[in-house]
Amino acid sequence: MYSKCGKMEEARMVFDEMLERDIVSWTTMINGYVLNGEARTALNHAGLVDDGLYLFNLMQEDTRRSPNVDHYTCIIDLLGRAGRLEEAYDIITTMPSAPSHAVWGALLGACVIHQKVELGELAAQSLFQLEPENTGNYILLAKLYAAVGRWKDAEALRDVMNDIGLRKEAAYSLTDM
Repeated sequence: MYSKCGKMEEARMVFDEMLERDIVSWTTMINGYVLNGEARTALNHAGLVDDGLYLFNLMQEDTRRSPNVDHYTCIIDLLGRAGRLEEAYDIITTMPSAPSHAVWGALLGACVIHQKVELGELAAQSLFQLEPENTGNYILLAKLYAAVGRWKDAEALRDVMNDIGLRKEAAYSLTDM
């Protein structure tokens, strides 16, 4: 009930005080975090990668509760941050629908963290097809190249961006006075 009202702190307190946590209570918490825009919080804090994967697999088996694109994005992000990139890619290749930009973006972000160039390039190519004008995807791939010392590739990617008319937008912040 707390999670449906956006009260995740209270929901977590109730969950933490439970003597026994079953699949229903875990699923309720994960769904609550997802519904309230805190999908990463659901699993990342405690490093519950295997538990998250177990619950994701249960969702896949349950025809009443098939995972949606947000669930796929969350599990790819979870596995990716844990360094289980091949496992994440295997899930992407078996998705029942075409992977979204968010799914590929989660994989590319993980590839940057773990410096996995080949898989990162594959994710980036998919992103370039889905979002050809999203400069962030090009910047992430350039960041991956730079992280592994492939400076010429990073520079070439910047040249490609210039050739197709893409410019990295300057970051800014607003401050109220």
